[in-house]
Amino acid sequence: MRQALDNPLVLLVAGFTVWSLAFVVLYALQALGCAYGWSAHRPVLVAGFILSNLPLAWLAFRPPQPRVNTDPSLQRAALWANRAALASGILVFLPVTFVSACI
Repeated sequence: MRQALDNPLVLLVAGFTVWSLAFVVLYALQALGCAYGWSAHRPVLVAGFILSNLPLAWLAFRPPQPRVNTDPSLQRAALWANRAALASGILVFLPVTFVSACI
């Protein structure tokens, strides 16, 4: 696993892959909580929000690993793509913390 995260091509898609998985999980938590009338629905969504942004933050702020025969611009692009995924995660997932979950 560690060797895969040293590959800049893997890092280039890692952030938005994690973002899409988090989106599906948060959407499922929201739907299940509404369908089953969970009493702790909002805390579950807030916990999901926090837990979904932790790996995004880790990817966005991990120090770059210099590799031989790797284009530094690809590493820079991967870093900024992961930062964009984190910003997107905060912007898109934040409403689950305060907006009415069930209609």
